[in-house]
Amino acid sequence: MGYLELKNLTVEFSGFRAVNEVNMTIEKGELRTLIGPNGAGKTTIIDMITGKTKPTYGSILLDDKNIAGKDAYEISDKFKVGRKFQGPNIFDYMTVEENVEVALSGYSSLLKTFTYRRKKNIQEKIDEILEQINLKDEKEILPNYLSHGQRQWLEIGMVLAQNPEIITLDEPTAGMTADETYKTGELILNVMKDKTLIVVEHDIDFVKQISEKITVLSQGEILAEGSYDDITSNPEVVRVYLKTD
Repeated sequence: MGYLELKNLTVEFSGFRAVNEVNMTIEKGELRTLIGPNGAGKTTIIDMITGKTKPTYGSILLDDKNIAGKDAYEISDKFKVGRKFQGPNIFDYMTVEENVEVALSGYSSLLKTFTYRRKKNIQEKIDEILEQINLKDEKEILPNYLSHGQRQWLEIGMVLAQNPEIITLDEPTAGMTADETYKTGELILNVMKDKTLIVVEHDIDFVKQISEKITVLSQGEILAEGSYDDITSNPEVVRVYLKTD
């Protein structure tokens, strides 16, 4: 699982067409970056893929199964699509380790909550994820004591713990220092290399670091697609998005 195809994907809000007949194919194991001005439709496309927003019309084919309009829980649980939101979505009253454990164990029922015991293989998996996201030394502390970048990494770890086939990351480096941004790029390239990834991002240096193929959106439509060099040398992309005063 992991091949994704958007066909004529469209959504309207009170008569405003936020995404207009977008067609896009993302191969299994591909890392696709979505860029473009604010309001271009990048996050809205992620919302439709993950079930937060239902399309007005169009298809979202995941290995030829249409998931458009399905509930977010079903898309996450049955179709193995994980999402990291723009802001960290973590439990501040639990330790770093416990946050990963909750994501890994999936307390899907009250009975499971009361009968759950941490097994050796669970602990090993928690330690593996903490190592991957550079937070093994911080596992006993509360997230409030982490830096902003570390909190973002923790949520990435929680997404990884759910073992999704497709991962969507919405501005994963927002608010990070330059060093944290670079380390996030390394994390994505090394830890998620076997996943299908869709990354929404504004930091063009980060985009250069991670990107295989870039899709540029403007006013809800695809403006251009290609490599970093293709995109940064495209006059229309420069005019609409990359130009500076």
